[in-house]
Amino acid sequence: MAITLVGYTESQDSATLVNVAALVDPHVRVVGDDIVVPSGLNYVGGVYAIGADITRAQLVSPSIRRRYPFEVTPVEIAAEPADPVKYNPFFQSPIALDEDEGLNFQAAENNAAAGRCTGLVWLTDGPVSPLTGAEIFTIRATNTSTLATYAWTNGALTFNDTLPAGQYGVVGMRASSSGLIAARLVFSQYPWRPGCIASDTLGEQGATVFRFGQLGIWGEFAHNTPPTVDFLSLSADTSQTVDLDLVLLSGRLSGPGRS
Repeated sequence: MAITLVGYTESQDSATLVNVAALVDPHVRVVGDDIVVPSGLNYVGGVYAIGADITRAQLVSPSIRRRYPFEVTPVEIAAEPADPVKYNPFFQSPIALDEDEGLNFQAAENNAAAGRCTGLVWLTDGPVSPLTGAEIFTIRATNTSTLATYAWTNGALTFNDTLPAGQYGVVGMRASSSGLIAARLVFSQYPWRPGCIASDTLGEQGATVFRFGQLGIWGEFAHNTPPTVDFLSLSADTSQTVDLDLVLLSGRLSGPGRS
């Protein structure tokens, strides 16, 4: 199972659907407004559209045009994710794309002037199966990088507690800061970057599909080589919190009742 998160964002003035610029991205090929569908990751498992004045959104590609319009509904009519999040997850019944085709995100908005529209797309290698029966725990981490606005900014994580030596699988994620829209993980030995819709406060529940094994194992890391995080924010935040849901794959967790 493989998942990666890609995005689009642009300030524009159009009451009809128009292409939104693809975010500059080091791990997939970007050509103007197109994100080129990677080999082996040619399914759409989820879509999220957000904008303070957004009225419609669609995904567009040659393979989609052969079949039907891909209307994204509901959309998040806000500058940043609300609670509950209005997203479109269909990871267990993903939409097939052609490998190496250009994937576009289109949006319309009703502001008299230009307005910002942002789209997030989760690409998968097929249907995603939840992880069941595993012992899952959550560890808190922080980041103090100054985030660029409406661009992916990578930063290291500082864990609040020390992980025992071992190999861990990430099975969920929550990220928050004042202007955060999304966050995704960057593993040292893994090409894809799975991620989640973010929250702007610690009190928001966020999108529950990204927690506690609902999307299987996102990636693995050793205790001394944790993943870094790409943050997407509408403001130059300097204080980010990330909660990772983990399972122990090899090694031993210490504590009462463990041996």
